[in-house]
Amino acid sequence: MAIKRLREEQETETSVKRLHEEQETNTTMADRLTALPEDLQFRILSSLETEHAFQTSLLSKTWSSKWTYVPVLNFSSYSFKKLNDFNKFVYAALSVRRSAQLVNLSFTRGGTCSAKILKMVFDYALEEGVEELDANIIRARKDTSWPNMSNSSWDSLKRLKLNSLEPMCCSFLGPTSGSFKNLGSLHLKRVIITDLDLFSGFPALQKLKLVCCHLQTDGNTLRVNDSHLSELTIVYYNKYVNRCTLTTPNLEYFEFKGTNFPRFEITVGLPVLDTVIIEYNGFC
Repeated sequence: MAIKRLREEQETETSVKRLHEEQETNTTMADRLTALPEDLQFRILSSLETEHAFQTSLLSKTWSSKWTYVPVLNFSSYSFKKLNDFNKFVYAALSVRRSAQLVNLSFTRGGTCSAKILKMVFDYALEEGVEELDANIIRARKDTSWPNMSNSSWDSLKRLKLNSLEPMCCSFLGPTSGSFKNLGSLHLKRVIITDLDLFSGFPALQKLKLVCCHLQTDGNTLRVNDSHLSELTIVYYNKYVNRCTLTTPNLEYFEFKGTNFPRFEITVGLPVLDTVIIEYNGFC
């Protein structure tokens, strides 16, 4: 009994000593971070995943709410053991974040993503006037569509990236897309394309990247009609595109990667085209 009691006392003493060391480390770290210029503090917080940025609130009272003012939100479920815990964290983080200008919102979730949390993230980005929105999921539950973004004005949005492991629809694509006046960069991966004229409704679009998008058009035709577009990248592996029609008179950079090479039709010429990269493995 005496030996057991002695071991317990030693373990308790070790735990207390370790706790004091951690507190001293946190205090030292907080002091060092607080000594930095405020813009550098926010730059450091902006480079972290939101979960890790939140953990800085434990350093000191000064840092308890500082993470809520960062202009960047970076949510990733891969550092969570349970997806439900990740969902709860996203809800909580969005509810307590302050009204600082939101520049970039990144959302990455494994597993099957509910339409509810996806819509909540998109609605929050809209309300806060986000400039860059990056969403990465495996699949959506029941409704295999990205949230409808055409019902509201997304004039603040300058860059949009949508990436899913399984094909998903985008109802806001099409010639009537008048909600994206300042969207300059669009990156779509595994989006279902059903309209022949998807991109003419983006008046400021300059960079477009299409990766393994699924065509559901007559003759598997991909049409890119945008007079402002300067960079176009098309990537198709294991998905065959019969025809690609380009109406892009200001195109300067074009890149195509794939296992098959489609028939290209240039409707108005490419007078300023400067760089072409072709990488394919198959029949040309």
